[in-house]
Amino acid sequence: MKKNKYTRKQLKKRYWMFGGLGTGILGFGFSALVESGFLKHSDVQSWQWVAAGTISLVLIMTGINFLFESFACKLALSNSNHSE
Repeated sequence: MKKNKYTRKQLKKRYWMFGGLGTGILGFGFSALVESGFLKHSDVQSWQWVAAGTISLVLIMTGINFLFESFACKLALSNSNHSE
């Protein structure tokens, strides 16, 4: 079995940090995506709504990756409980 490089305290901190940030960034990304849709149907130039949509998708993917890291920390915490 693979030995974890983080202590339980560090895993808990990473779990909460990545979980909170991931949720916030994901929500902000979805909000920005909706706003870029509104921009598309307004009188702005095409590059503005394309850039806003691209940035919002990057934020969404970043939020999802942070949530995956949070889940990995939760699994590591769970595994460390079973090995003790």
